[in-house]
Amino acid sequence: MLRIEVSFMQQNRKTASRFNRSAVVTGFVGGVLWSALAWVAYFFHFTDLSVADFVLRSWVWMPWAQTWVAELISIFLVGILSILIAYLYFLFLKKQQGMLPSLIFGAVLWVLVQLVLAPVIHGVDSAFQADRNANITTMCLYLLYAVFIGYSINFEYQQSEAYQDN
Repeated sequence: MLRIEVSFMQQNRKTASRFNRSAVVTGFVGGVLWSALAWVAYFFHFTDLSVADFVLRSWVWMPWAQTWVAELISIFLVGILSILIAYLYFLFLKKQQGMLPSLIFGAVLWVLVQLVLAPVIHGVDSAFQADRNANITTMCLYLLYAVFIGYSINFEYQQSEAYQDN
């Protein structure tokens, strides 16, 4: 009996470890991928603010912060920050299936960043001050990012549940 409980606890520990790695990888890849696409949207003038405007240029006023290196560093930093966001999704929404929970999560993220954080960050306009194209572009990027995170984490959770049932 004790051996079965120890085996079950080890299995749960392995599953939790796999989820932790999955959330880290999903968060980092999602952050890098979608912030790189946000930079592409900035490059093609779909939005007025680049990734570095949010992440670096608000508090670093050195000349290198105006270069493409600052964009790459910012994309990497968004990937790191995105790990935390993926963990939040994992903790609260991993069992939710479908696209709607992810879309709501993305909309909440957009509101937090564009309406709450943006006015506090030096040199960054809030959604109220940005033009319609910038708001639509950023909203779509946040929604796609959240769907990527949501589907990836939910898929991993469903696979783990199916594996444990066997």
